[in-house]
Formats: sequence, structure tokens, C-alpha cells
Amino acid sequence: MRKNLLKLVRVKEFAPEAQFQDPCASFILPNVICSYCNDCRDLDLCRDSTLQGHEWRCAVPQCGQPYHREEMENALLQIVRQRERLYHLQDLVCVRCRQVKAAHVSEQCNCGGSFRCKEEAPQFLGKMRVFLNVAVSQKFELLQDCVRWILEVR
Repeated sequence: MRKNLLKLVRVKEFAPEAQFQDPCASFILPNVICSYCNDCRDLDLCRDSTLQGHEWRCAVPQCGQPYHREEMENALLQIVRQRERLYHLQDLVCVRCRQVKAAHVSEQCNCGGSFRCKEEAPQFLGKMRVFLNVAVSQKFELLQDCVRWILEVR
């Protein structure tokens, strides 16, 4: 069916235009534990309609207790700081052969290719903007300040 639809719009099956691209960036906060019933869930902070309000509650029908907002903000802060640290400490890879740079002094790979970062700056900044959107919508002041600082430094 997909192949027939692509043929109707005159797009080849493996063309870049035929690949799915997620229209909305999202972030899933893993392993959120309710302090009352010990239910463990992964929360999609951008797409879950029940989390759009300012009070997040446990999804178990018998429980319904609110999650601790400070713990949520601290977990998000740790993730942001870890992602920033990983961005700064990432490997350089060769553009030609995709080998990771091993020698600290060389400016070119053995194959003659140049090196670039594994994760480009626009990708990293896009991920940080997702965290900023979450911080603004949920009124997480500390997270908001941290992410804004990261975005301003770039």
C-alpha cells in the first residue's frame, strides 16, 4: 500500500522524501516512580495530554497521588547536564571512513579525511530546546535557567 501511494505522488520508495520524520520533538522521562504506590512509568512530557496541566498525577486508578515536582525537575536537570557533558566529550569521526579519531595530535585521518563531531550542534541545540519548552510549560524555573544558559553559550 505504501509503495502504491508513493507511486501516486511520484516519489521513489527509498527517496529521502519517503522517509518518516517525526513532526513533533518529544522527550520521555524514564522510570518515574510514584512515592505512594511504587508504580513505575515512563512519561512522555510533550505528547501526553494528562501531563499538560501543572499537577502530574499517578496514572494508577486506585492511586492518583501527585508526583513530586521537585524530583521531576531534578531528574530533568540531571539529564540536561549529562547530555551537555556528553556533547562536550563526544568523539570526533572521520567524514570519509567513519573511524573514531584515535590520535590527539593529527588533524586528518589516515585515509585523508577530515574529522567532525559525532553529534552536530544543531541536533544538540534542538534537544535542548525541547527541554526548554518543557521547563517553560511546566514552570520549572531552575531547569529553565540551566537550559537557557546552555543555549546562550552556543
